[in-house]
Amino acid sequence: MSSLLHFLRSTVFTKIVMATSGLLIIGFLVGHLLGNLLMFAGPEKINGYALGLKNLGPLLWVVRIAMITAFGLHVWSSIELALRNRAARPIAYDTKKSLKSTLASRTMLVSGMAILFFVIYHLLHYTFGIIQPNTYYAGGYRMESTGEIVHHVYNMVVAGFQNPFIALSYMIALAFMSSHVSHAMSSAFQTLGITNPNISKFTSKLGPALAAIFLIGYLSIPIGVMIGVIKKAPPQEHVLE
Repeated sequence: MSSLLHFLRSTVFTKIVMATSGLLIIGFLVGHLLGNLLMFAGPEKINGYALGLKNLGPLLWVVRIAMITAFGLHVWSSIELALRNRAARPIAYDTKKSLKSTLASRTMLVSGMAILFFVIYHLLHYTFGIIQPNTYYAGGYRMESTGEIVHHVYNMVVAGFQNPFIALSYMIALAFMSSHVSHAMSSAFQTLGITNPNISKFTSKLGPALAAIFLIGYLSIPIGVMIGVIKKAPPQEHVLE
């Protein structure tokens, strides 16, 4: 029992928590991006996707709670490791190591905290409608496939990103997110003991590749709105706007 408690308090366990929670978050980011890109397919697709998520009922909340837990554990483990490293490393060692490390690796804690604030901001904006409530209540949309009137997620997103300040804040946050992911992938696999040279070659390139995909994919939506590629859907007959 004492050995288990010792392990749970160890730096190794904290690193494992950070790695596994980080990989779960990256998996969520992949799924979230695929859903968001439906904005380019028009209101029927993205509103249908949102309706499908809503119809998951309790299962959706299981996923939400799991992701909130993963975010919480990732933040806790990141801060805990940063505090332990600061207490254990002499200043000279930090200075020498920083010369060999990348900018992304040196700013992991900063970019991680920026992402945390962005996630909170994003939830307040598009999930709870506290920020820009006038755009959150963007009216209803009648599904062409079923005739069901649903929340107009498409117009809500368009209206949100038509605000230059909102769009710019998202772009800055996405830059931090991509920087974080770029270094996090290879670091997570190393922490989990996946150190085979052939696999390491792949994972070392996977992080930057995913970071680029995330940056381009997520940025394409606010940019698409700002340049008019994604436009507000026209009102439908007999649907309250």
